Amino acid sequence: MDNDSLRHDLAEVMALAQDQMRALAAAQQQRMALSGKGTAADGLVEVTVDAQCMVTSTVIGESYLQEFELADLGGHITTAAQAAAQQVERRGTALFAPLAQRRQEFSAMSGSLVDAPEIDELLSMINPTSAAAPAAQHDGEGDEGWTEAPRFPTVKR
Repeated sequence: MDNDSLRHDLAEVMALAQDQMRALAAAQQQRMALSGKGTAADGLVEVTVDAQCMVTSTVIGESYLQEFELADLGGHITTAAQAAAQQVERRGTALFAPLAQRRQEFSAMSGSLVDAPEIDELLSMINPTSAAAPAAQHDGEGDEGWTEAPRFPTVKR
């Protein structure tokens, strides 16, 4: 592969990586805005959870005690909360599914480049703070044992 072809392919991979980073940021933002609702006891118990699956609302229908026992209320609330959390999980998974597919395509494309940096190296070049680079390492001793991981990868030629 000549240098012009390699440059072109690398530019294409970098553009795809930038698109992926933008799409990831958008999906993360959408994920944080998710909520889910679950119901139990024929819809008389409704629980809403936020993106972190924390309960934000619990509504008990006025006729609950006419149809169900008070002793069963806790179980119905739990069932509704679990259904709401599963809904949030499904929606979150669906949000990130296209990104996972694009990542596979990206990996295949970057893998076809001879002597090209790996995907994590490319992503760290685009946005060093979001790269999956290892954090500082510690040898178990005092502060003098800490070493900083490099911010930018070394690109071999």
